[in-house]
Amino acid sequence: MLSRIMDKREDREAGFTLIELLVVVIIIGILAAIAIPVFLSQRDSARSAASESDVRNAAIQLETYYTQNGDYPATAADISADITVSDGVAITYNPGSGAYTLEACNTLASDPDATYALYDSAAGGLQPGATGTCPTTEGFN
Repeated sequence: MLSRIMDKREDREAGFTLIELLVVVIIIGILAAIAIPVFLSQRDSARSAASESDVRNAAIQLETYYTQNGDYPATAADISADITVSDGVAITYNPGSGAYTLEACNTLASDPDATYALYDSAAGGLQPGATGTCPTTEGFN
């Protein structure tokens, strides 16, 4: 008699119930709803970091040019061959008297203005928290 009860119990527990499967699907859906926006914001953070890195590298090239020539280049075309930028990054060079500014953003970002980076040689370098619009004028692309 006990063996018949055990056999019937084993037959009922052979698989998952529909409720158990639905709970698992709902949990996976909730985790995906949380993870996807986080992933997208990480991509934009990486693109912002690429803009800042490219601006710093361009500033190093401009300082090297200044050391070799005694003045900063008059236009971006004078040094653009020496500057490499990441995919989607646009940098604008604004020369001044004895100083310059570089503005950059990543045009591949969901909001290019959110990846804006400003380097001001007179103010000491990269300006944290600077805001502006994505440059579209002459520069390094």
